Amino acid sequence: MSTLSNEELAYFSDVFSPKSSADSEDNAFSRHSLSVATEIPQVLSHILGNAKLTLLAEISYYRLWFPLQLKQDELGQFTPELGTPEVIDMRGGERSWRMDNLKDVRVIDRQTAKFVEVLSLSSSGITIKVPQELDTKTPRLTQLILPNGTHVEMEFEPVRTENGVMAAKISAEGESRLMLRQFLFNQHKAQYAHLYEDINR
Repeated sequence: MSTLSNEELAYFSDVFSPKSSADSEDNAFSRHSLSVATEIPQVLSHILGNAKLTLLAEISYYRLWFPLQLKQDELGQFTPELGTPEVIDMRGGERSWRMDNLKDVRVIDRQTAKFVEVLSLSSSGITIKVPQELDTKTPRLTQLILPNGTHVEMEFEPVRTENGVMAAKISAEGESRLMLRQFLFNQHKAQYAHLYEDINR
């Protein structure tokens, strides 16, 4: 658990006080829950890059964990900087939101140089159609190719294979992890645009 300075605590106390949220009828999160957390679920620590401070927004069945940094200017004023959130689906448990019915998203296997169809994708897992020549037991490095042509370096570890479909754990580091999270967040916003209407106003 990280420790906030007195100045940081005072900043958040003012931002999230009942008065500040009640005074604005157009508050972006007025119909949703919003809080700052100095602890995050262990399962998210690697996905969020071990962020020390996060902003948690709850909309419908989803939790959005935003990595949060406070920048202090020369006058001592704090400016919050939000990173791209990890979307957590709370239905049936707490897990990264999984996107199904992907279009123009493929994996290229480095060992076989074959393109593989992606059936579903989250920040922590993937399901793919398995070519006959693909090793279904050994962890391997691959590239995820997004619709805009972006290549995301990642490693996947097979979990199970049934009826020609493999489920695997995935991990991406650094810029690749950020690109994957941004892609999934953009897709979530597009698919559930009605949930973001209040936030975008």
